[in-house]
Amino acid sequence: MSELWARYSAREKLIVGLALLVLIVILLHSQVIEPYQERVVELRNEIEQQRDDLEWMKSAIATMPAAGTMPVSDDIDGTLASFIDQAVRSQGLSGQLSQMSPVGADEIRMRYADVDFNRLVGFIARVNASGLKIKDIRVSAGDNAGIVDCSLVLVRG
Repeated sequence: MSELWARYSAREKLIVGLALLVLIVILLHSQVIEPYQERVVELRNEIEQQRDDLEWMKSAIATMPAAGTMPVSDDIDGTLASFIDQAVRSQGLSGQLSQMSPVGADEIRMRYADVDFNRLVGFIARVNASGLKIKDIRVSAGDNAGIVDCSLVLVRG
């Protein structure tokens, strides 16, 4: 390799050196700078989306039922599953309930898909007023404003 380099003229060595420098700059840009810039843009978009979600949640709080508006009733007639089914139907959420699984006599897991957030909050307020407590809840934004997907675990209080 050194013999080949020695045979090059000064002009050829300059051309090869500049070509290597250009290659290094292109590799540095494509492997370091550009991915960094793309990640910064992604993070800024994600932060903006989260700010929008927070603002939407703050506005949704205003439409939530006030504390004490639901009558408190600690007795649940029949099984927990039948009570929950009745509560789901009364709130008009039957079409959005994708799964309901009792876990023992005192716990039930539920999944909702594409449910109106305000109706979901009304349902949760109703079952909470009946003496059930939320053990676990996960809510994720849906495709449209005010529509969410929800996974919920309720237990007897």
